[in-house]
Amino acid sequence: MGMYELLDIRKKYVGAIVKKEDFEIVATVHEFINREVMPRRLDLEGGWHHDEDLAKKTIEEIHKGLVDLGVQRAFLPEEIGGLGIKSFITQLMVQEELARGDAGLATRLGCLWGCLNLAKMAGRMDLLEIFGRKACDDKPHTACWAVTEPQGGANVEDPTQHGRAIRTIAALDGDEWVINGVKIWPGSAGEADIVYVTVCTTDPTKGEEGIAYIYVPPDAPGLSFGKPIQKMGMCYTDVNAEIFYDNVRVPKEYRLGGPGKDAEIFHNNIAAARLPSAATAVGVAQACLEIVLEWTKERKIMGKPVREHSLFASIIGEMALKIETARAYYLQAAWMAEHPEIYGPVGSPAMHARCSIAKAYAADAAVWVANKAMELMGAYGCAYEYCLEKCLRDVKIIQLWEGGQQRALLDIALGFYPFEW
Repeated sequence: MGMYELLDIRKKYVGAIVKKEDFEIVATVHEFINREVMPRRLDLEGGWHHDEDLAKKTIEEIHKGLVDLGVQRAFLPEEIGGLGIKSFITQLMVQEELARGDAGLATRLGCLWGCLNLAKMAGRMDLLEIFGRKACDDKPHTACWAVTEPQGGANVEDPTQHGRAIRTIAALDGDEWVINGVKIWPGSAGEADIVYVTVCTTDPTKGEEGIAYIYVPPDAPGLSFGKPIQKMGMCYTDVNAEIFYDNVRVPKEYRLGGPGKDAEIFHNNIAAARLPSAATAVGVAQACLEIVLEWTKERKIMGKPVREHSLFASIIGEMALKIETARAYYLQAAWMAEHPEIYGPVGSPAMHARCSIAKAYAADAAVWVANKAMELMGAYGCAYEYCLEKCLRDVKIIQLWEGGQQRALLDIALGFYPFEW
């Protein structure tokens, strides 16, 4: 990749909203992706024939490389062995850089950080000690955020439902929570070795008061999994499967906050989670742009590179326009999320709307960029070796998850006025 100032890692992000020392890890990840991931990114899904052994070996080796760089523990508290980087904005930039190499890598690490930082948000250092310290050792680890359910889908995440759509039940029996229910589609399902952060209800009729966030150990008796869902993209880097809770018992202190508090954390979490999705989508779009810039430089029509013809150049310009605006907006929304004293809690209707705008716009932009890149490259865009068709397959599910674009549009409208189904 030649040097383009717009792609310069030290210039493409807004330096005014992140500390210089925090930014160093972003540059480190960028260089790691170029050096270690780009030459092997097709192996992350096992090559053309989806060789599962090759995929898992590649994922393990690349994840271990990120562990050795300190990336896995970067955003975890120093008290448990993490690097203690507190900036959410820095985390998002790291996720964008990871997604340049592979969207599933970004999702894999993002889930780990999100699951453990929930405990930090709730002031539960005891839970971080129990579940988080292991994630700061020298081995790759994963965690699972279990929210959506077969019968409810995105309704579980719908703020107007107030938790009434949740069907995974947690009943207190003495000093233990007994959990029964089914989850589907969460990332790292079946392979998470740190924790399954499970959204439950003590009683669907209680609404917000019934919402319960419970930390479930991976080896809890009664916890089992369906077969991994075979998807069009993120085939191995982000594993999705059904999770079955059959009288799963955990200590009562593994509940995150308690009545009311868990609902507040849940709504904040649902809103904030849209920003890593936006960053991941932008990372994939950036990868598409880089692929097409190089291909259109080498491909010639009438003796000059096709990218110098006005039709091609204008499409490349529009690709860059969408990427730059998507990045700028998710960074803006993240800065707002870090300043609740000005903009209110991230789960408030206005901030939820802003996070939804960031995710919806970035996901739409990324799918558009991937499609246009394929059109510019013609049949070559469909060729596996160029990795463009992989980007398109990977990014589509980002557009669909967290309720899809339609759920996001409803949440944006809720930022202006209240309504219910």
